[in-house]
Amino acid sequence: MILKNLKLKNFRNHRSASFGLFSTTIIIGPNTAGKTNILEAINILSRGKSFRAEHDKDTICEGAEFTRIEAEIDYENEKIKLAVIFSNTNNYLSKKFLVNNVPKRLSDFASKFTSVLFTPHDIEIIATSPSLRRRYIDSILYQSDKKYRIAFSLYEKALKRRNRMLYDMREGKKQYKRADFEYFEKILIEQGSILTSKREEFVDFVNERNKEIFDFVLFYDKSEMSEARLFKYHFEEQAAGITLVGPQRDDFIFYFPKTKKVIREFGSRGEERLTIFQLKVLEVNYLLRATGHIPVLLLDDIFSELDDTNIHKVFDLLPDQQTILTTTHREFIPKKILNREEVSIIEL
Repeated sequence: MILKNLKLKNFRNHRSASFGLFSTTIIIGPNTAGKTNILEAINILSRGKSFRAEHDKDTICEGAEFTRIEAEIDYENEKIKLAVIFSNTNNYLSKKFLVNNVPKRLSDFASKFTSVLFTPHDIEIIATSPSLRRRYIDSILYQSDKKYRIAFSLYEKALKRRNRMLYDMREGKKQYKRADFEYFEKILIEQGSILTSKREEFVDFVNERNKEIFDFVLFYDKSEMSEARLFKYHFEEQAAGITLVGPQRDDFIFYFPKTKKVIREFGSRGEERLTIFQLKVLEVNYLLRATGHIPVLLLDDIFSELDDTNIHKVFDLLPDQQTILTTTHREFIPKKILNREEVSIIEL
């Protein structure tokens, strides 16, 4: 799978831009030039949504009503054209996903192209809130498994409806009987079990693999969704106005394997960075196993995060995939990367 070109229209600071992409593409430019925006656009082609914007409408260039991302991919000797369009009209965001100009549902679109993204902010996956760790795990499984995408969508819709009912009860706006919850709870239990099972599979994959960059153990602190737990916490949920059990409450905790200590509490900043890089290598291998295709690797300002030894180690361990990376200065790029075949440099 090779991303051959990328076209952007009204995407963040890129009013109209086109980029040819090669086996290794290096994007060089000062901060605020729009380097990360290019990687963000490519990653949207994998997931159907932005990894950094709170709302996808925020990716639309100021003053414009839409943004369009287009790409051409070589996929098993076949050329595939992908497009994502976000339109914001009267403060209502609509999304379109096209494969060879044919509209697709997101659940069918997301599997056409996979990518693994590293940014300097990824260290927050370890250091901050459980919601960020859940979003990260979801982003991997969303790309790799259609069953997960469908279950995730159904679960989110049922959860939103149930939370609204609980909120209305707490605020005294409306009263519901226990039976009124049964339809949504059935969906939550069925789809939640799929989410939990797929997350368990990914955690097992991570823990079973050798880790040449940095060793760690990933613990899945799951919140099971079941009829018994929903019944047990029903009155607490009415008081809180929100669902208190289920995959939306899961957490994933990184441990040192020998001491069993939590990395975010006892690890140094450098150890947290190495944990993330090791996790990204495993993510590449997981997507390769799940989809049969090597994902495109997107590296944002990697040279500011690791020394030369660990940068070389990362590239040695990764399969022969297409790599698109950014940096502020050409001299930061190791010669080993510059000496790769088909290296292209884009200067902003």
